[in-house]
Amino acid sequence: MGFAAQYLTKNRLFEDFISEDPQEDLKYIVVIPSYNETQITEVLDTLWRANRPKYSVEILVVVNSSGESPGYIRENNRQTLWEIEKWRTAHTDRAFSVYTLHLPDLPAKDFGAGLARKIGMDEAISRFENLNREDGYIISLDADTTVEDNYFTAIEQTIQKTSALNAGILYFEHPTKGNEFSGKIYDAVTRYELFLRYYNQALRWTGFPHAFHTIGSAFFVRALAYVKQGGMIRRKAGEDFYFLNKIFQLGNICEVNSTTVYPSPRFSKRVLFGTGPEVEKITREPDKPYMSYNPEAFQTLKAFFSGIDRLFHCSERDVEDYLSALAPGLRAFLQFIGFQREIKRINDNCKKPEVFRKHFFQWFGGLKIIRYMHIVHNEYLEMVPVHRAASDMLERLGYSEELKSEIFSDAFQLLRKYREIERGSTYRI
Repeated sequence: MGFAAQYLTKNRLFEDFISEDPQEDLKYIVVIPSYNETQITEVLDTLWRANRPKYSVEILVVVNSSGESPGYIRENNRQTLWEIEKWRTAHTDRAFSVYTLHLPDLPAKDFGAGLARKIGMDEAISRFENLNREDGYIISLDADTTVEDNYFTAIEQTIQKTSALNAGILYFEHPTKGNEFSGKIYDAVTRYELFLRYYNQALRWTGFPHAFHTIGSAFFVRALAYVKQGGMIRRKAGEDFYFLNKIFQLGNICEVNSTTVYPSPRFSKRVLFGTGPEVEKITREPDKPYMSYNPEAFQTLKAFFSGIDRLFHCSERDVEDYLSALAPGLRAFLQFIGFQREIKRINDNCKKPEVFRKHFFQWFGGLKIIRYMHIVHNEYLEMVPVHRAASDMLERLGYSEELKSEIFSDAFQLLRKYREIERGSTYRI
């Protein structure tokens, strides 16, 4: 029995799609969900052009639709399958194999990006199980995304530098100018990406240890880590956020900022939230400010996290005193989610302060922070325009002198600065 046999027996939805045996040196499998795509060969071309790693690569394209998908989408999917097959005949390499997984009638109840990713990633796990390769890596990508030429080699170099790396978060940039989309779309995606980077940097500033981007087209995960944490989540949207927050709990995660993934800013009807829906929302009201979380919400979290270690093996009275000193909005939220009860539970199961801290942030993770943000902005704080929030956070991060000497009122200028900060980061846990 290999490392993933039990996982596959209990969690897999389908038997093997691929009948061919994997190459013995297979180590990287790229999984690409494809739904109603019209330019699938662009992502294949960009991967083909990328510098090859030392080990073999497989590309799994999950061409999917639900039983309720309209006829034109099914026809587009059939065209996608034909284009991939045509592309394969013109691109042959033992160390670079492309396969399609065709699922035309998935149940509408669960249908979405999460289900497609899960099917593809579980197939990847089966391929690695065939080789008993727990140190294989699944690379998550989207069908409308392109990559830099050193995509594979940057991933491989990072893995070689870190023993049993559980996951890597890849640097990304949405296109913010060009001829493919309208000026309104480029402006919208600039503001949305600025929000993403502001939120990420603000979380790091608070001391939250799991502050990474959670973009479905910009991460890779070790096969054993995938299995340990129960695999990809079947969600219609946000599957990347929920899945990666499970993986972050394992630790040994790092950013890979030496290459770039380029997600598309196009509209998308498939997911409920994320780049596509947000870009569409912004373009509907281009003159309306794009609102973001108030920096004061992060200031409150920073004060909260700075004293967490004092709660290790403390008394109930100490917990009450700690709560009473917090800002009203955070205090109300913590009481609502049973903070005192959870601190007692964590303390009852931890004998060392470092273990207490680890378990605390497993409980108070990324999802709870999102819930806190929603509640505190409904009742205690006002949302602020993203450019204002991002400028404020730059000052808190220590860039006050730079803000005086450069024009940062423009969203693109702010985004360029945040990209510069994150590109130079070596963040890891």
